[in-house]
Amino acid sequence: MNEDGSNQVRLTDNPASDQLPVWSPDGKKIAFTSNRDGNEQIYIMNADGSNQVRITNNTADDAAPTWSPDGSKIAFQCDRDGNPEIYVMNADGSNQVRLTNNGLIDTYPAWSPDGKKIVFQSNENGNFEIYVMNADGSGRSRVTKGDSDNKYPAWSPDGTKIIFYSKRDCQNDNGEIYIMNVDSTNQTRITRTDCTDTGLASWK
Repeated sequence: MNEDGSNQVRLTDNPASDQLPVWSPDGKKIAFTSNRDGNEQIYIMNADGSNQVRITNNTADDAAPTWSPDGSKIAFQCDRDGNPEIYVMNADGSNQVRLTNNGLIDTYPAWSPDGKKIVFQSNENGNFEIYVMNADGSGRSRVTKGDSDNKYPAWSPDGTKIIFYSKRDCQNDNGEIYIMNVDSTNQTRITRTDCTDTGLASWK
């Protein structure tokens, strides 16, 4: 649809759940998650919905794709080794490599604009927190700390800030959207409602 909500067009049409779409950097492709073949897998289609192609194929769930800035790779989450971890692959589905390796839940990766970092969420310390690692999986570091879940991170276009969801200040247990510097400083709440503001926030 247009950014004002007009001209809404359906791109996929099947009884399955097609979700978590992400544009390729050049705007020509969309990667998304679908369970149309039984379990969640990653697919790519043209921006107009044509030529829908499955690029992952295993009995585990592959989900939450995110493109590298140059469009050559896709990071994603998968539980093929027993628990959800972060993987990366070429944009055609080849050369799948595991980036995180532990008994935790590591999910919802997002590439930094310069392609050098990946932000994601993990329950390493009990509740979900935001972590950043190098694009090869090294240098894992925690950037949020608290008693409430901090989830669904996304980068600012200039790579200096991260937006995310948290319940930390919410008396009625609704979630809100927050922003912080990449080094975890200056964490600021930017929505204030009685409803839950959640999902995968993104920058314009």
